[in-house]
Amino acid sequence: MATISYRRNTISQLRDDNDNWVIDHHGKAVLLYVAYKNRMGVSLQPQMHFDLDSLIQPLVDLESLVLPFTTEEIDHIVKCLPTDKAPGLDGFNSMFIKKMLANDQGGLL
Repeated sequence: MATISYRRNTISQLRDDNDNWVIDHHGKAVLLYVAYKNRMGVSLQPQMHFDLDSLIQPLVDLESLVLPFTTEEIDHIVKCLPTDKAPGLDGFNSMFIKKMLANDQGGLL
């Protein structure tokens, strides 16, 4: 059954521009590649039709992105986590994490 399906899904031969039949794998691959490249076309010098500098505004003060997370930020995120969601990669859901943090911090959560 697999052999019949395999035979049905193959290209046994291709005809090139000179009406020659190509039957070897490498020759068929070259013909298909050339046909693909000819259909796609080539753009040697693309034209920019808009002013990229006016569209992208430079950002300043990006130092805050490399600062470590504060304990308050982490606590806030943990408080906002839904408690009934599926467990994470370690198998613990957010309810477990909230309980553990509450015990470690004396019930601050």
